[in-house]
Parts: sequence; structure tokens; C-alpha cells
Amino acid sequence: MSDQVKNFETARTRHFRTTQLNENDQNVISKIEEYGCFVISVSSNCKDELGWSYTIGVFDTAGKPDLITVGLPPKVAHSCLNEAARRLRAGIDLTQGRHADLIGNVDCEFRPVDPRWVKHLMNWANWYYGRADYPVLQAIYPDLENRLPEDKGFNRKFAQPMMQPSVPFTEVEQDFWDSFDAATKFPGWKFPDQPHTAAILSKAVHSGTEPINFVSRDADDGGWQFLGDTMTDSGGVVVCLHHPIDEDPSLVELADLPIGWYAGRDAPGQPWHRKELPPHEETAEATDSEE
Repeated sequence: MSDQVKNFETARTRHFRTTQLNENDQNVISKIEEYGCFVISVSSNCKDELGWSYTIGVFDTAGKPDLITVGLPPKVAHSCLNEAARRLRAGIDLTQGRHADLIGNVDCEFRPVDPRWVKHLMNWANWYYGRADYPVLQAIYPDLENRLPEDKGFNRKFAQPMMQPSVPFTEVEQDFWDSFDAATKFPGWKFPDQPHTAAILSKAVHSGTEPINFVSRDADDGGWQFLGDTMTDSGGVVVCLHHPIDEDPSLVELADLPIGWYAGRDAPGQPWHRKELPPHEETAEATDSEE
């Protein structure tokens, strides 16, 4: 790191450079010293779970709050947070009013984050600050009509957890909290794969028009598929593994289904019959992801 530009070198970054760092941590310190912060995105294993992005180092290099946003694509989030950090360094108080030219043609607001969310989500930043408290602002974005989550008519497709100290835990906040803390939501989980592992539902099962009567584990990668009686269903929907099990707890009986096997039943409540999949058998063609 000796030849890099160090526009934002601090006592903290100098201390880190005297310690043994792995390659990833070393890169974070280098980027903070060069640009004033580092932006990291955390994604879920499942397409229907929200990911989040946050900064590391803004508070250290500028004395301004670090930043976090939930649910934006990483590329959009990186652009938004980097520009927001630049404005903070320029002396703009992001907590006042709404701010344009951060995400498309809509305006964002920035609100203080409860420390419990910081400790829960910002692990790399917590490492950087030595577990000490530091301020964080959440970049909250509106729907396409510029309506924020609390506004009348807000499009719930753009719902995001509100992480302020005074905000009660609604289903949105609880689901997002649990998506990062599976043990809270899934005590006694019996499947060999984690609850947020991607799985495939046939479109008929996903729409609720057919119950799950056929379950298989792909012989190549152990992937789970859940089908109804329409075995020729064109395409499928990618969801988290826990979703079909939440809807039909009887599927727990198949937690020990071996890779390369399937189980079928005549109807819900009837016994499962297990067999090994014939070689190269394809049970469903997955083409869609649930949004």
C-alpha cells in the first residue's frame, strides 16, 4: 500500500497498516485512504430477499455519518452512496429536506439509523470502528411517483425496512431482520440447506393453483424443485427454500431426501413415496425469478 494515493489517511488507517491484514481487509483500508470510504453490497442467496449496501469510513475520514440503503441494485446503491458521501464531505446536511440526482429521477431522504440495525447489518464497518458506536444515515428512496413509504398511495413494490429508532417493527422490518438472522425465524430448521437457499417452484404451485405433490433434489447440485400435478409446467419461479415449507409444513418430512432422489404423493396429507431419479431426468425448467 506504500505507493497508493492517501488523500484520506487517518490515525485509524495508519494503525491498520501496522497490523496483519488479509487481502480483502487490506483493500478496504486502501480504498478508504484513497477515496474517503468504501462501499460494500451484501446480497441474499435468494432473489426475493432484499440485499443492502453501506459505506465504511465516512465517519472516520470526514466526521460525518456513514450510510446504508436497503433493496437497491448494487450498482445503483454504490452510485447513490458515493455521491451522498461526497455531499456530506462538502458540508451538505443530508438530514434536511429531500435530495435529487442520487437515484434516477426521484428524491431521497436520509434518516438516522438505530444502533441495533448498525450492529446487525454493518459487520465490516463494525470491524473497522472496533465495535465502537458511530452514526449512520439510511438513504430512503420513494416509488416512481416520488412517494415515500409513509405517503398515501406509496407503491409497496418499493417497500424497504425503516431502521429509525422510533419506527415500530412491522412485517417488512421483521422479515428483513430475520433474513439475516435465520436462527430467529427458523428454530429447529431440519433441511441440510439454509432457509434462504434458492429453490424452484413450478408456476402452478407458485400461483396457488396446485399443491406440492412432487419434490426432487437435482443429481448434479442438490437443488430443490417443488411441483404440482402438472409435470410439463413451462418454466419455474426461484424462491427461498423456506417459502414452500412455510406454506406446507408436511414438507419437513422430506428434509432428509437424498441428492438425486424424488418424492411423490397422491395429494396433500397422503404418504410420500421416494425413488431415485432416473439418469438425466429433468423435472422442471426454471426460467423466471420471483421479484
